[in-house]
Amino acid sequence: MKIFKFLFVIPVITLIIIFQTSLQNRYLMASDIRDGETIFRNVCAGCHVRGGSVVLKGSKSLKLSDLEKKGIADVNSIVEIANDGIGYMKGYKHKLKDGEDKVLAQWIIKNAEKGWD
Repeated sequence: MKIFKFLFVIPVITLIIIFQTSLQNRYLMASDIRDGETIFRNVCAGCHVRGGSVVLKGSKSLKLSDLEKKGIADVNSIVEIANDGIGYMKGYKHKLKDGEDKVLAQWIIKNAEKGWD
């Protein structure tokens, strides 16, 4: 009887290992083409909760009116800030892959225009 349990456990463990490896490969492929929301959630949302709001006093919000007041309500400005930082905010070019800065900036502008609803 023990041999049957053993013979059952080995294929199950093998399938689990194969499944885990498959999921990791999918994650790596998906991370190569992250969308704006995913990038924002992983990089920005720690300080910019709910989009326009900020956690730290003195930090700038991502509300369209605030972006316009500072003259940074465009994709190129947001790309530069995402990469190099501004004020207390550090840049994240080391966390953003090629093109993700632009995807993020477009997503931020789109949501700022919608009022972060």
